[in-house]
Parts: sequence; C-alpha cells; structure tokens
Amino acid sequence: MVSFSFVRKILVITALASVVAADARNWNPTGQGCVDTDGFLSCYQSRVDDAVGCVKACNSTTKAGTELNQNCILGCNGAWLAGNIGCWIQGCWNQVYSCEYQMAAISYFSDLDLVQNANVPFYPPPDNAAAGACSCNLGYVWGNKTYTNTNMACLNVAANGNRDALNACQCCQFSFPLSNIFNVCPTSDLSLFGIDNEIAAARKLIEQSNDNCAILETSPDTCVTELGFPYAGTKIVNLLNLPTGIPGSDPLVNNPGNAFTDFGSPSYTLSLFPSYSTVIKPAAFNTKAGAGTQTVSGTITGQASGSVSAVNTVSAPGTPSTGSGSGTAAAASPTKTSDATRKHVGFCVVFLVLLSGLI
Repeated sequence: MVSFSFVRKILVITALASVVAADARNWNPTGQGCVDTDGFLSCYQSRVDDAVGCVKACNSTTKAGTELNQNCILGCNGAWLAGNIGCWIQGCWNQVYSCEYQMAAISYFSDLDLVQNANVPFYPPPDNAAAGACSCNLGYVWGNKTYTNTNMACLNVAANGNRDALNACQCCQFSFPLSNIFNVCPTSDLSLFGIDNEIAAARKLIEQSNDNCAILETSPDTCVTELGFPYAGTKIVNLLNLPTGIPGSDPLVNNPGNAFTDFGSPSYTLSLFPSYSTVIKPAAFNTKAGAGTQTVSGTITGQASGSVSAVNTVSAPGTPSTGSGSGTAAAASPTKTSDATRKHVGFCVVFLVLLSGLI
C-alpha cells in the first residue's frame, strides 16, 4: 500500500508580496494510471510556472492591492485551474471518469465561483460509466450541493396563511438536493463535501415541522407534481428520519480500467472561463495505463479550504476497457446538476486587457 498526503493550494510569491490563492492541487499527484504520467505531471508543474509569470505580469502593470490588481490575479487563478483540466485531457484522458478528474473539475467550479455546467469535457460522467469510473458520480453530488433554487412555490403557499402547509412545502424545498445526492450515492462517504454539515444546515430549516416532515414519506409525489421541486431518483429521503446507513461510509474509489482507450480525435480545443483556450494533442494510449482502485479523501468546500490525502490500494492497473471518447462533455440532466451561469466577469475582462501579449 502506498500512501501520501499533500497540500498544494496556495502559491505565495513572497518577493512580489502577492498571492495566487487557488485550490489547484493535483488530485492524482503521482499520475497513477495515466496514458502519459510524465507528461501529465510536467503539465501540472507548467501550470504553476504559468501562474507565477501571470502574477508577475499583473504586478508590473497594476498597483499591488488595488481592485485592478486583485482582479488580474483572479484571472491568473482562473487560467491556472482551467489549465489543470487541460493536463488531464492531454496526459490522463483515460481517467476522465475517475474521482480525481471529477475533483479537478469541482475545484475549477468552486474556486471560480461558477455554477456547475457542461463546459468541462467528460464531466460529469454518464450514468453508465463503469471502467475507470469513480464509485460515486461526484459531478451529480456537487451539482445538487450547489443548486440554486428558483422555485417560488413556498412563497405562494405562505400567502395562503396555512403554517402547516408552509412547513410541508419547506420540507420538500430544503430536502431535495440532499435526497438527490443520497439517491445517486447512498453508501458513499461524502465527508469530502462536508455532508454532515449540509445535513445539519438543512435540518435547521425544516425542524419546525410539527409532523417530522411526514409529507416526504406519506405524500412524496406532492413535492414533485404539485410543488414542482426537482427530486430525482427512486425515493425521497427524509432528513429528519434518515434511513440506517445514510450518509454512507464506503470510501470513494475508482473502478479498475480506463474510461476509454481511444480518445477519438488527434486534437481537442479546450475553451473555458475565464477566456482560456488551447489546442491539446492527447497522448497516445498506453497499454499499461488504467486506474487502479484508489481511495480519495479530503475537503472541498471552496477556495483555499482544507487539505487532501489519498491512498492507493491497488498498484497494478485494471483491465483496459474498449471504446473511444467523443471529445465532448457528458452533460447531466437539470435534476442532477445546475444551470450554467458565470460570475466574476469583471476580472475576466481586466485579465484580458492587462495580460494580452505579456505572457
């Protein structure tokens, strides 16, 4: 068994009195099972070097500490995180359904304060992902964890003045994201996402129910058909009466093998916010490549949060799967992820204006 722990989150450039703060850790720091391990690791290091150069350019063109300077550095963060996605497409595309790749995508969305969308290729994995896939579809977990509710059903119920009806509506409203998560990954250890805190926060919003949110057990269809909340899966989970074993404790692990063994195209153009675009030549398939059973743990709660550790429990690659990749993103249904929106447009514009031609 090989174990390692690391924190690679904050790059401090002391001489310039500037900080690039991004959760830009490499979730697969040894390049285990990649089609091009050396190229993958070298790519990640190059992204660090690019971030250093980017901050130098920001500080040479703007005054340190000003809003303009901070927006410029935020642009460096964005390019760093987007570039990390490119490293996977270049040197580890055979593992794009793995826990580690999904966490790289989640780090990108989380640190840039973006609502999850289908712009990151192969994320989230399709429902039928098997070889080389994470035991839990983390894209679906993150999409529900960060879901922004726009359903005003409970406001309409409140207008009628019936407190019991309002409590029941709120049971539906504040339970569905976690219920969806537990339908997708009922036995997985989701402490990586602070699941216990999520449950506690949701419970506080519904604990005023005088019947223990009975609607979720006796009339769950009401939440969907009458109130319009996007529950997904085969059952609705009542957070005030959680079934035994939920949340789960099974470690997040990868199935042996490869997502596919043929990328399907000699090149791929990756375009991501903030205005990051590059043409990637995916490495040739390596018959020795393939994800072993790897356990992933740590914390992902937003920018510059926590540390991470991972344990490889199988060193030999699994049997490669057959098939090819399409080079397109595998989008999930709206009930499992969120609609795409972009924030921090301002820093993107500043980043482009200040750094054009400098790096």
